[in-house]
Amino acid sequence: MDLHQIYSRRNISGQNYAQPIIYEWEDVIASEMNIPITQYPTIYRVINKLGIHNTLCGPMKHTFRFVVNGRDYDEPMNNKYVIPCIIDFFERDNQLQEFYNKHSKNKIVLLSSPFDYEYLKENNCPLNIGLFAYSLSDKYAISKKKPEKKYDIVLTGRQDPLLYSFFLEYIKRHPDVTYVKRGQELDNDVSKTKNYYLNGIECIGSIDTREDFMKLQSQGRVTLYGVQGYLGGYTKGFYHMTPHFLEIIACGCHVIARYPKGKEGVDAQYYEFDKFSPSIESYEEFECTIDKALNNDVDSDMYSSYLQKHYTSVRVETLKELLNGLDWS
Repeated sequence: MDLHQIYSRRNISGQNYAQPIIYEWEDVIASEMNIPITQYPTIYRVINKLGIHNTLCGPMKHTFRFVVNGRDYDEPMNNKYVIPCIIDFFERDNQLQEFYNKHSKNKIVLLSSPFDYEYLKENNCPLNIGLFAYSLSDKYAISKKKPEKKYDIVLTGRQDPLLYSFFLEYIKRHPDVTYVKRGQELDNDVSKTKNYYLNGIECIGSIDTREDFMKLQSQGRVTLYGVQGYLGGYTKGFYHMTPHFLEIIACGCHVIARYPKGKEGVDAQYYEFDKFSPSIESYEEFECTIDKALNNDVDSDMYSSYLQKHYTSVRVETLKELLNGLDWS
């Protein structure tokens, strides 16, 4: 079975921070499979926004699409021609049946998180599901030229609260360490300001593009990374890896990580977090690990070899295998 197009939300107003990453994936998939990227039809967007029950405006040819939230209302896309890939999934109990109903006519539903894939299997999901795991666009492939390291610690993206508390204690005890983070204060920047500051004093600019984001991250020797699922609210218990982990590796940074082990650590095991960092649970572990990282270069060969398994072009081969196994009669 061949795909004929990718439905994309690019160039639509109200985009969130995750959309540019999705576009990078779409670009590689389209290039590798030689198919076009198509905007969602206007009639679909209107029907979906109004919540009108109508399946007639869905595509009539094989279409791949990313779904940003498993709770999205998407009845027009519930047909045999659509291959959805779910990115954020936090469905529980009666919400699971609602999710099943939304995708009852799709030939296969793909999951980006190994945790979610196993979670649905354990809950006896009646849908045909497959794993299309998070990846890194090939445009960020590690080159032989090592990035210039200007700062000891660079923090970008969401911060794990426990690791961040260790970071605060560390910079208090090590005033000579240079660090860059969003916001001038040390409150973890709940307001999510654009500007980044060096040691809370010098504004070094803002991150307005993916290129800005990757450039700044690559200038740090060390960064912190924690999986979702530790805090309360709708994400609690869903221990998702995010693509930021792969970005950190592509930027040649040491990573100080926190993640679950055992049954709940499916994502951590799939992405081999322990190759890069133990799961840090105490300040003493944190200080020892970060001291070592700041005094040693990363293993560039190991980093490069690792990413060879996680570029989007590699995931496309998995996608082809999943599609070839479908019965399209």
